[in-house]
Amino acid sequence: MDFDHDAPLLLNSAYFPQQKGMDEMKQFVMLSMELQETRLRAEQDLKSRDAQILRLKELLAAAIKERDEARDNCKKILLEKILLHQSAPNSAISSIEDEPTRGIDGFSSSDCDESIASSPHRMPAELIKGPLPEKGKLLQAVVKAGPLLQTLLLAGPLPQWRHPPPAVDPYQIPPPPSPHWPARKRGLSQVYN
Repeated sequence: MDFDHDAPLLLNSAYFPQQKGMDEMKQFVMLSMELQETRLRAEQDLKSRDAQILRLKELLAAAIKERDEARDNCKKILLEKILLHQSAPNSAISSIEDEPTRGIDGFSSSDCDESIASSPHRMPAELIKGPLPEKGKLLQAVVKAGPLLQTLLLAGPLPQWRHPPPAVDPYQIPPPPSPHWPARKRGLSQVYN
């Protein structure tokens, strides 16, 4: 009887390790399937991000190309404007009505501001047509430009007046004030008094 009673226990103990092994196998298979699905999703994400990066690179290249074309057009327009401005005749005399009211010294503050702000920077055509130097290679570009750049920096552009002073005969120009004039005036007034 003990034997009969122990038989189901032996069968059960023999069955449980197999059941435990089967559960572990099922769990292992499920985990491997989940891992494979995760890998597939990660690969799809990487492919979509690579495609997105490629698209962004194309857009960036197109934007850089448009920027360079716009910069070249701007340089051409600037050069044409400078050449047109240089070839336009300058009026030597302007009417008094066009002139703004002057200060005590005969100059208004806007004359100086206008001549500084409106003086065009004349650049040689060779410099305007060339591309900008690459980042970090400015010194090499300056050295390569050589004396031309140095001459431009030393000479600079000549200012052009928008409203030049009217033409005056030399005998109409008053003499410059002398620092001794007030003393002479006082001395003369003391002599006559």
